Amino acid sequence: MASAMSLEERIREMHEGAVRELIAAHKSRNDEPLVLAVRYGLEQPQDIHLLEVLDGFPGGDDDELLVTSFESSARLRIVGELYLALCSPAQLKAAISRGDAETQKLRGGEVVYDDGSELAKDLKKALGL
Repeated sequence: MASAMSLEERIREMHEGAVRELIAAHKSRNDEPLVLAVRYGLEQPQDIHLLEVLDGFPGGDDDELLVTSFESSARLRIVGELYLALCSPAQLKAAISRGDAETQKLRGGEVVYDDGSELAKDLKKALGL
């Protein structure tokens, strides 16, 4: 007989499903192809922290990462909040070079998607992932 899942396990499973759905939706976009996605801030199980690196993301190469948050909704079933950091590959490289606080948090993260490109490989290496 299988034992019942703990609340923490149920939250983790729900959040993993939400991240999979987000990645599936975002990697199907043609206007800003998804290059790399990293989940970080795993020590905060109530929230989801996700970086998405999008080829063609608008803004200057030296712009800071765009970090926005979303609460749970009918389309996004999570317990806490989603903190979504968005950037282009060049913006991520610049943020790493500057030592931005957000990029420091990424170093303990886990890659949840990469497109298999050399660019994704280089970005993972730069993040130490």
